[in-house]
Amino acid sequence: MSSSLSSTVSSLGYRDSSRVQKDVAACTSVYRSLAASASTYFPASGTPAELLVLSGTVAMFFKGSQYNIPVDLYLPTSYPARAPLCYVRPTGNMVLKQGHKHVDNEGLVYMPYLSDWNSRSCNLTNMIQHLSAVFGQEPPVYARSQQQQEQQQQQQQQQQQQQQPPAQQQQRPPPSYDNLSPSTRRPSAANPPPPSYTSATASAAASASPPSSDLDKLTRKIQARLQELFNSSRNDISEALKTQQQLASGAEEIGRLHSTLRRMKEDLQGGIAELDRKTAALERAVEEKEKRKDEKPDPDAMVVGFEANSTKMLELCGQSAAIEDAIYFVDRAVSNGTVETDAAIKEIRKLARRQFLAKAHIKKIVEGTTGGSYQLR
Repeated sequence: MSSSLSSTVSSLGYRDSSRVQKDVAACTSVYRSLAASASTYFPASGTPAELLVLSGTVAMFFKGSQYNIPVDLYLPTSYPARAPLCYVRPTGNMVLKQGHKHVDNEGLVYMPYLSDWNSRSCNLTNMIQHLSAVFGQEPPVYARSQQQQEQQQQQQQQQQQQQQPPAQQQQRPPPSYDNLSPSTRRPSAANPPPPSYTSATASAAASASPPSSDLDKLTRKIQARLQELFNSSRNDISEALKTQQQLASGAEEIGRLHSTLRRMKEDLQGGIAELDRKTAALERAVEEKEKRKDEKPDPDAMVVGFEANSTKMLELCGQSAAIEDAIYFVDRAVSNGTVETDAAIKEIRKLARRQFLAKAHIKKIVEGTTGGSYQLR
């Protein structure tokens, strides 16, 4: 069974063949009155297509009794994205109930489970459960009476005779009922009207059909009312589609805003963490400052270069300034007469040479670091 089902589904070209096989196998294992096969589906508009169909009966309970409703469940090639097509197929002794809430005159089933079909949460097994519940509320078919069965057999015989007419019947065309007046179309024992097989009620009320003018008026009223309902439903659907589009656009915008806010939140959390680290560092620095507030600062320790050239330049500048002070005090000693002039000149010459070398070194450092020129002072 599984191999034949797999080959059948593969040959029909379903988009999600694995889901089709899974749902059909689960459904037929629960409802053994249904069997899967390939069949040609003839839509009301469009071209026929080969589809997988589940044919059989669905049980329903009405007034304490169980009845089996014959059905055909067609699976579109886009299943499960699209809901199945459910048809009630009455047998020869059954008649479709006209005006049914969930079944049209062709046997096509309409119900909320199909209109609200969702490919993720819906499947064939649950659909048949809802189908049985809908049929239990209002049966879609009822049994034909003996008279209706005889009329159906008589119509079938007439159709067979029309398909294969004898020679004398070919020369005599059948009577036309369209050209007769309403009075002549009334039934009589000698010339009964052809039976109607659209519904049992229409067949039983054939003898009491209304005149053509009244029927036309009634038809126009029904058509006008249906047109109003169609226009109203179309407007409602259009408004609903617009609302759906707006909601979809709003959902996308909300998603983008949510992503933006999430990134902003992450950035703020990172900034808060960095601020906490810097605050803790500042608090530690303040604590160390409070501990050392009674200590006298060392000027040499306060002035520190941030790299080797800066450190060397600070050292040379200090050396040049010290030599400048030494020359000043030697000059003072000469003026006071505490140092002889010749000895002072020799010492000043030595100090000046050392100062010149320090300033020349400073010039090289400045020019090598900045690329500009430096004037010795």
